[in-house]
Amino acid sequence: MALARHTGPSGYRISTLFFEDGPLRTEMEREGILADVVPWKGSIKDTLGALRTWNWMRKHPAQIVHVHGGGHMIRTLARNTGAAAVIEHVHGLVIEPDLSPLSCLKFSGADAVISCSRAVADSLCETHSEVIYAGVDIDPNPPAPPSCVGPMRVGVLARLVPLKRIEAVIEAHSKLALMGIDVETDICGEGSSELLLRDLAKRLGVVDKVRFLGWRNDTAALLASWDLLVMPSMYEGLPIAALEAMAAGRAVVASRVGGLPELIDDGVSGILIPAGDTDALVRAIRALAADRSELSKIGYEGWKRASALFSSDRMSKQIIALYNRLLRR
Repeated sequence: MALARHTGPSGYRISTLFFEDGPLRTEMEREGILADVVPWKGSIKDTLGALRTWNWMRKHPAQIVHVHGGGHMIRTLARNTGAAAVIEHVHGLVIEPDLSPLSCLKFSGADAVISCSRAVADSLCETHSEVIYAGVDIDPNPPAPPSCVGPMRVGVLARLVPLKRIEAVIEAHSKLALMGIDVETDICGEGSSELLLRDLAKRLGVVDKVRFLGWRNDTAALLASWDLLVMPSMYEGLPIAALEAMAAGRAVVASRVGGLPELIDDGVSGILIPAGDTDALVRAIRALAADRSELSKIGYEGWKRASALFSSDRMSKQIIALYNRLLRR
């Protein structure tokens, strides 16, 4: 969406194809972006899905096909429908759901490969890729700081799947409550782990202070109501949720995995903890609860860093420059 907002003056028009429907497609349509759905599993075994995709790509011919998922087959279809250039954009360190490493992929048929972080690029040991950090729209004026009064408001923005390790947030909430620290936790997202997470909150006796909000598209309002965002993931490429929180002037406590150390200057614009260490998560939240003014300092530094290095304008200029090079414009 951010790319589509910035490409017009450069002579590009963005259209999108999803392999399953969801809220993002609806949001794109509201923005005036062509966004269609063709059900396909991305495999040659799904011949009907491949044929539908082939027909869509012939109906909407593109000079550049910018692939964000789907593997070798989608790159082959793109080339055979007349695309002048095919780009593979790699957003993570592992392939879900089995979490096999991306280093095993070759990306044959791609004219260029974009990695969302240096960590992702380094994991592609046999593939040269260009690092282009994701970007979000950022207000040029510093956002209002958190209120720093009342309960500590902790937020999660994530798919509810095992690799995000959301159970650590619920366990940390329980431990903080036993310490007498007043915490309220909002978990925003959907996924296969939701029932297990709800059951965990019930077993730990925190169901009244841990809210499951489901899919939401009003993330700006949610971030404004929270004191900090937590992200105890086991794997990340360069998470947009953490970047959105920084752009909103909210402190981030996250695992030291993937591209997060590139996004967050530890101790300055956020706090990084060892992956899988719930006690470290508890200590980080407890320290911030004891010194609420630190939330504002970290949030402000996060906003400055996001503004300087991770704006949608910066991202779009780099991607457009790549488009131009591939088309020799």
